[in-house]
Amino acid sequence: MKPIIPGLVLALVLTGCATTPGPDEAAANNLSIPKYAVWQFKGRVSLTREEQGWHGSLNWREASGRYRLDLSGPLGQGALQIDGGGDTVRLRTANGEEHTAQDVDQLIASVTGWHLPVTGIRFWIRGIPAPGVEARVLTDERGRLRHLEQAGWDINYERYQRVAGRDWPTKMRLTTADISVRLVVDEWILSASLDLQHPDASITAP
Repeated sequence: MKPIIPGLVLALVLTGCATTPGPDEAAANNLSIPKYAVWQFKGRVSLTREEQGWHGSLNWREASGRYRLDLSGPLGQGALQIDGGGDTVRLRTANGEEHTAQDVDQLIASVTGWHLPVTGIRFWIRGIPAPGVEARVLTDERGRLRHLEQAGWDINYERYQRVAGRDWPTKMRLTTADISVRLVVDEWILSASLDLQHPDASITAP
């Protein structure tokens, strides 16, 4: 597969296998925050609540602390685009409506009626607890998160893939109250440098 971002980039479709690290190396790698100028994942999301359910695709890209999340299909709203990472979050709907708020989770809930914990997922999807928030953590023999309780959510990690010397989650389930969220990552894209020529590289502030 051709690199998506020129330069020092690892564009990795999550198939195949890799050498298993020792337990000390794994613990050091997997519970520390992986630092990349740009990180991105593409995958699928499903949300269920009692008899209701939505399924869709998502593309999440973060550059220098700002993120853009594109959701297609779920939440009963068609396509949604969310820009955040600063003091204000902006949400655009498929029909062109724009909404802004300071709390992304509350914004999504107010617009769609569904709870999607974007604030936590920014960290949980990388296999780490969100910093500064009390958490209960259970790791496996390789030092990877197996179960995490944080911010009212129970997160179970069901699958990992070895990417760039570190294990990255590729399948996880999140539950709270009567809502269940399943995330499946089909592709991780990691870059050590910014490339503003890339069509997704400019993530604008709301």
